[in-house]
Amino acid sequence: MKTKSLLFVLFFLSTLSFGQTFLWESFDAGQMPPEGWSIDGIPAQWSTSNSNNAGGNAPEAKFTYIQQNTTTQLISPMMDLTGLTSVKLSFKYYYDWYSNPAPKLGVATRSHNGTWTSVWEKTPTGNVGPLQIDVQITNTDVGQSEFQICFYLIGNMYNLDYVYIDNILLFNPLSNDAGLVSLSETPVYFASPLQIKGTIMNFGTTPITNVEIQYKVDDGPVNTTSITGLSLVTQQSYTFTCDQLFEGILGPHELTVWISKVNGSPDDNHSNDTLTKTIIKVCYNMARRPLFEEFTSSTCSPCASFNSGFVPWCTSHENEITLVKYQMNWPSPGDPYYTAEGGVRKDFYGVGFVPDLYTNGEATATSLSDVQQAYNQAILLPGLVKIKSSHSLNGTVMTINATILPFANFNNLTIYIVVMEKITHNNHMSNGETSFHHVMMKMVPDAYGTTTNLTDRIPFTINETVDLAGTHIEEFTDLIVGVFVQGGSSKEVYQSNYSEENAVFSDEARLSEVTVDGAPLTGFNPDTFGYDVVLPSGTSVIPQIEGLPIDPDAMMIMVPAATLPGTTTIDVFAENLTSHNTYTLDFQFPVGQNEPIAETIRVYPNPTTGNLYVFGTSNARVTIFNSLGATVNSIDNFTSTMLDLSNLAKGIYLIKIEKSDKGVIQKKIIIL
Repeated sequence: MKTKSLLFVLFFLSTLSFGQTFLWESFDAGQMPPEGWSIDGIPAQWSTSNSNNAGGNAPEAKFTYIQQNTTTQLISPMMDLTGLTSVKLSFKYYYDWYSNPAPKLGVATRSHNGTWTSVWEKTPTGNVGPLQIDVQITNTDVGQSEFQICFYLIGNMYNLDYVYIDNILLFNPLSNDAGLVSLSETPVYFASPLQIKGTIMNFGTTPITNVEIQYKVDDGPVNTTSITGLSLVTQQSYTFTCDQLFEGILGPHELTVWISKVNGSPDDNHSNDTLTKTIIKVCYNMARRPLFEEFTSSTCSPCASFNSGFVPWCTSHENEITLVKYQMNWPSPGDPYYTAEGGVRKDFYGVGFVPDLYTNGEATATSLSDVQQAYNQAILLPGLVKIKSSHSLNGTVMTINATILPFANFNNLTIYIVVMEKITHNNHMSNGETSFHHVMMKMVPDAYGTTTNLTDRIPFTINETVDLAGTHIEEFTDLIVGVFVQGGSSKEVYQSNYSEENAVFSDEARLSEVTVDGAPLTGFNPDTFGYDVVLPSGTSVIPQIEGLPIDPDAMMIMVPAATLPGTTTIDVFAENLTSHNTYTLDFQFPVGQNEPIAETIRVYPNPTTGNLYVFGTSNARVTIFNSLGATVNSIDNFTSTMLDLSNLAKGIYLIKIEKSDKGVIQKKIIIL
């Protein structure tokens, strides 16, 4: 008997349709079926997996077994192949076999909704792959204006475990053809200067040795990165990083990236050269605390096996993660601590088997190596909100106060509050487990959470009172409360945290001091919130501002001036996140003095541990002097945005920037 239960997760595919590249599925669009696609037969068994079993990059398509003898088809959109007599199909797959006779896996074509014709088929007698399959299609469907392909499985679906499919490509190869296939490596949200990253693929027959990538943001300047030393054969990909960082002002921006040259010349197919993406500058960057949600059961043997390693792992990371477990009512008779609210979360993710695990809303394979990998990736993500919550218990009645502080504008986010018991024992059944950790007992106000829009730096508070009588709680002295913020369509969890029992948070939201380029701000008073700062004649570097909160547990968010004249703001939020003061420093020039003719330059961070960012100049000469006046570094025609000073000893230095308009900027910097 199989020691597994069934799974359904959303299937992430993205369809790009180009001149000679008719279909490209990179599995990152976030919907199932993908736009224009359809599924005929048991659609719930198709999903995505945060794995690369087929040999591509995560995520990938996944089909999960079911006790049915049937047929299923994943059907592509219609494509216009008029005038062609041949087209090439490529894909990667892995077939996780269980027993004979195993279902056939195949690819078929049709035109004008006609009869399907198989062009490739495999009947496994064991595990197969990972393999890349290349099929030249020359049947009568090619050349038609309504051409489609499908991936099909036929047979006893219980005799396979899983089928993974990735990198579906239908194309007519040209000679020189590079395609920009992904910008997913560039994050949507950023607070620090942003690296622009993406992936190109060689769709042509000629190996690619060099490419030129360009990007612009909004209507800004075009930035160019030349990449040499490549050796990309047909269908081989390469992930690039552009030389220039993007800083930008707060809010959304439209990023456009394109391939300008391939092997020194424009390529043969411009229609797959360009991608756009919305990127959003946020006001603050804090660590994201990963949320792990496990669907499990005390009647599931694989759950016990997984939890034997997962529980100790969670314990060793208890100060770094938030953990919620939903007990499920299967395999029959199921866990007695199953609740309807757990069923809502099951349906939210499309869970169909246990154990099943999600990290920050993304499916994670139930192995410790995959858990560690998911954790390592999650902690690199920016925390886009801050959560502060307290709760108290009076008998069986719990009062919860949770405040969310967003660092950008968000629409339709949902705030979930979960009451859990740290350890339960009375729900042990048949799988050998005798204790169960972080079991969800009640969701507040319910499993659908509180959905709202959030505005940048405007706190949002939820006050809830709930009677926990009638739940499965064994010991009311053993409760823990988790709070997390999740996107509805993306399912991404932007932040999570535990509530603090009987906590009283400070309301002190003032600064004790402010410095301008290291010197105390003249006339500063903690209760005075607006200041006019007159800059010396010729200033073109935005001053470095530092502040020190009176309460070390308060939070300070600084938004530097974008230009001179301009305003730097310092938002101070008390520990409770609701008390708030804003300090403003308006930088001005003496009366009668015009703004500097040269463009404003920003140099930060200062002090720095090695990387120094310079914005607002190009084609400049940059010289670094030590405290004795000796030159320790110099760069001609500086057009980048970052200086790597990590090779210099700790101390005080002077940076001199000689601009193309002959203007000269000098500034003291400190290397820590």
